[in-house]
Amino acid sequence: MIMGIKKKYFIGGGIIAILLLVVVLRIALTSSTMDRRQGIALVKVQKPFKETMRTIFTYTGDILPLQQATIYSKVSGNLERNYVEMGTYVHSNQMLALIDTTELFQQYQQTNATYQNASLLFERAKQLFERNLAAKQDVDNAEATMKVAKANYDAAATHLSYAHIVAPFNGFVTRRFLDAGALIGASTSTLFTMMYLDSVKIIVYVPEKDLSQMYHVLTAKVTLDALPNQEFVGYVSRFSEAVDLTTRTMPIEVDIPNHSRIIKPGMFATISFIVSERPNALTLSSDDLLKDDNGYFVFISDGKKAHQIRITIGNETNSHTEILAGLNGDEDIITTGQQFVKEGTTLTIQK
Repeated sequence: MIMGIKKKYFIGGGIIAILLLVVVLRIALTSSTMDRRQGIALVKVQKPFKETMRTIFTYTGDILPLQQATIYSKVSGNLERNYVEMGTYVHSNQMLALIDTTELFQQYQQTNATYQNASLLFERAKQLFERNLAAKQDVDNAEATMKVAKANYDAAATHLSYAHIVAPFNGFVTRRFLDAGALIGASTSTLFTMMYLDSVKIIVYVPEKDLSQMYHVLTAKVTLDALPNQEFVGYVSRFSEAVDLTTRTMPIEVDIPNHSRIIKPGMFATISFIVSERPNALTLSSDDLLKDDNGYFVFISDGKKAHQIRITIGNETNSHTEILAGLNGDEDIITTGQQFVKEGTTLTIQK
């Protein structure tokens, strides 16, 4: 009997609990429906940022020496001696190597003797002409012979000097190719390569659409993969002034001082040009922007309702986008919950 009474109480209590749950659910649903009907949205707001915005063009390239030369011999012969090795720093006109001068010196002596003899014959012809003992034609012929002999002598002297291989400028001998005793062919055998490294350069290929913004740029920031913790300043020095029809780019040279010679030719570099800088520019977090078929827009709050504002954007830097038009900087921009509002939506602003 007692068990039956307990069972009835238990069943009754369960029914009451179920009824209470139904009532609570109805109240919650009704409240949610009323909130949706009233268009109330919970949002966060923030004013636009003011910061310096920069337009930066970034390119890559290889480090090149400011001057470089491949050294050949202008005369044939055996390589008699090398005076420098790879890595030697040399000055302009310093001796690098010597080609065997035996035959060249003999030619020099022969042409010198011929020239000296032609000069004496010319002097004698002049003296005879002054005494009316020779014709003017004899003097002219003697003078012509002397000039030809002088030209041959000068050519032999020049060829003899070519046997002395000298440096064309100050710099490093970066390669030496032949050893003493090697047979050298005129203008065919590479003896050395030289590079001037106190300054280096990078050739940057700028797309034609960016050229108009590059002419007022004077400097660039240069970073190297091989030297990741250092930055170098480059100076825009030369413009090609012609666009390559294949790539639609124009070469621009950037010189980099390298007095410490830490930068080596062949290193891979990244070059950044600041083409414009705008202090106190209005910016928004790029995540706060919305976009439709008509362009970009944001929602602002007047304290009670949401309003849609069309904007014109500029460059994006570090996840911030520059606002060129549409905002004056005093607006409260909806930054959280903007996806769930529309024009005129009633707002609850979360502090």
